[in-house]
Amino acid sequence: MKNIITFSFMLLTALFAKNLTAQSDGAAVLNIVLHPVQTLTINTADQTVNLEYRTREDYSKGVSLNKENHLQIYSTGGYVIRVKTADPRLQSAANSAAGIDAGDITVTASKGTTTGYESFISAPVQLSASFGELISSPAGASKAFNINYTAKGDNKYLNLFTKNQNPTVYTTQVVYSIEPQ
Repeated sequence: MKNIITFSFMLLTALFAKNLTAQSDGAAVLNIVLHPVQTLTINTADQTVNLEYRTREDYSKGVSLNKENHLQIYSTGGYVIRVKTADPRLQSAANSAAGIDAGDITVTASKGTTTGYESFISAPVQLSASFGELISSPAGASKAFNINYTAKGDNKYLNLFTKNQNPTVYTTQVVYSIEPQ
């Protein structure tokens, strides 16, 4: 009988002890912290753009050059790509008195061939020393854009060739920027 009482006591103690033990819970806060990231790079194989006037037709009709996948962008949200020239005129070392207005060159963007298609809006920009809006999108993207450079004709540059520099080269830097939209 003593064994039954001892056994019953141990059984009741075990049952009550289980109910009396405190349960401990812990919680952690999990955050996903998103920072804005925007990058723009010029295709390393296409960092020089030569608009060459070689024929009579080039001088009369103008010239253009399409650079495939010229701009590579990454943006974690909507973006605007702007373009300008470093100077309002392209200059030549051989003919410092003359220059070519940057506005004689128009830049146009189109969908590149190396990435998927995300929605964007593009408008041609006549180059100048002030930024002009070339591309905009309300959504983030990782993509490439083709850029077309077109220069005027109408025999505008007939008198800008200099025999001291053959061919005569007029130059400036084209600057692209990416900004949040």
